[in-house]
Amino acid sequence: MHRVLIVEDNFSDIRRSEDVLKSLGVQELELATTVAKAIEYLEDVRAGSREAPDVIILDLNFSMESGFEVLRFWKSHPELKNIRIVVWTVMGELEQQLCRLFGVEHVVPKWGNVAELEHILKSAGIV
Repeated sequence: MHRVLIVEDNFSDIRRSEDVLKSLGVQELELATTVAKAIEYLEDVRAGSREAPDVIILDLNFSMESGFEVLRFWKSHPELKNIRIVVWTVMGELEQQLCRLFGVEHVVPKWGNVAELEHILKSAGIV
């Protein structure tokens, strides 16, 4: 069974990603609607008080925060390296290149690309 953490503050995007994940059979979905909550979640994983997700679906654009802070925390703690991150965002090419510098393998543009998100999750063996 796969555990997925969605880090997103837009409720329609949360619903879209949940629909994709549920259609793929994911039953253990967690949600962090702020960067601070996502980092707290990862701190709990590091402390052993929470199971690590198999994948994090991460938006980069938050109203008062940056999803890059989640990437920075993830990259700074080698014990989190087995958690895959799929960045699902509306940001441009520069931000996508920055994600790759952090070690993110999959960056998926949000608009109109739910099928691409689904394809990446399937082909990467995430679900």
